[in-house]
Parts: sequence; C-alpha cells; structure tokens
Amino acid sequence: MIIDQFVEPDFETLQSTLSAARGLNKVVVIFATCSVEWNGNRDGSIGTGQRIVLCKPDGSVSVHRPTGARAVARQGIGSKLQLVSSENGDLLYGSKSRGQNTIRVLLTEVSLAVVYDAIDDAEPEHDNTEAEIHESIASNPEILEDGLRIVHHEHSISVGTIDVVAADEDGNWVIIEVKNPYAKLSHVDQLRRYVKHYRTTEHGPVRGMLVAPRFGKKPSANSVKSVAKNMRSNNFTRKIWNPVNLRSRSGSERSIAGG
Repeated sequence: MIIDQFVEPDFETLQSTLSAARGLNKVVVIFATCSVEWNGNRDGSIGTGQRIVLCKPDGSVSVHRPTGARAVARQGIGSKLQLVSSENGDLLYGSKSRGQNTIRVLLTEVSLAVVYDAIDDAEPEHDNTEAEIHESIASNPEILEDGLRIVHHEHSISVGTIDVVAADEDGNWVIIEVKNPYAKLSHVDQLRRYVKHYRTTEHGPVRGMLVAPRFGKKPSANSVKSVAKNMRSNNFTRKIWNPVNLRSRSGSERSIAGG
C-alpha cells in the first residue's frame, strides 16, 4: 500500500522521507537519474542513467535499470544509509561492515519518491541448481554471513577444488562447500580435507562451512543425524540454503574449524 509520494522532491523532502520511512519500517522507491559507485567485495561504477532505487527497512539498497532482472548495484542488509547534499546532486550513501562495503548513488534528478508499506510472510520453495547457488553466493556473500568477503571461487589446491574461499569480518579464512540437493557424510569429509590443507598452508584461523538445501538424504533420519553429528564434531557451520530465510545450524557455528 502506498503511504505517500513526492513528485520531484527537493533534498530536505527526500532526506526526511528516508528518515521517516526507516522509523516506520517502510520501503522507499526512488525514480531518478543517477550514477553509482560501489566498493567492497566487488569494486565498480556505472555512469548516469534513469533508474529505480529501492531502499528497504532492513538497510539494504539496490539500483535497477528500467529493463533486466538484475540490480546493477546493491548493498546488503544492515547498511547505514544517509543522504548528503553535494554540488552535483543528492548523494545517497550506504555503508556496512565497518565501512568495508559502500555504495554511493549520486541522484542528479529525482522524478518521484514513493513510500510503500508492504508485508510479505510467504516462504517460497526453491529448486536451485548448484551453479545457481554458486552465482547467488558470488553476487551476495552476505546472504550466508554478515561481513563475508569472497577471496577465491572454484579454487584448486593439491587435495581438490574448493567451491569458495572467503574471509569473515574478522579476517579469518572460511572454506565453503556447496552441495545440491543435499549434503552427505562424504561432503563433510571433503570439507575437512580442505580445511586441514588451509590450516597447514595459510596463516590465521580457518573454519569450514557447508551449504545445501538439506543435510542428509530424506526420509532417512539416521542419515540426517549422522551428517549433523559430523558437522558438530568438526565445528563446521551448517547453512540450509534458502535465499529468503537462510538459517544456520550447529551449536558452534562461529567456532574455528578443526582438522
């Protein structure tokens, strides 16, 4: 439901609209001519164009072209957003992970700002291929964990090929394996080998993370319990793949991984 809308809002109106919407848990949609710069997991920029900017109450912000399914730029959940006046236009600035990830949207002409009240509690069912899961993680690693940064993708080492090598917000190595449609005991062993290799070849703490839509082959309860037990014994993080509501499993998910 549309709560309010402003045609060609000035800086003060747009600033107060963004501030009020955050306090009321509302979405702000901005139709504007803008350019974008982003830094962090990936650095880049895009020149001026007519675009749609989505500012959500969870702090995430994304910039979309009039066509195409993907955002040209986005910043994940938990971003701190502020609007700053500049000589060239209004600068929408988002920062997270202690400033390691930033997005700068320079709004040179704002045509319309809409405040939208939306409720969506539905849980979609996903049937991703493993390649699609890889692509989702690469484009937004923080869907797995706040502050996560991708270092290598499909990284070959002497004992195999690691799906994703990442670093957490504390600078610790995170070795990530992705499995679909389910993770089994052999995958835990595979992750253990990769973590052990990194512990002997790299400096700093290393931990493992296994990502899959489910753990253990259903409906075998013993299979599920065996995988869970092995994950716990290695202090590995267990992530159930659901991009909308990704959940962590294991009592020691932030522990340093064992070898």
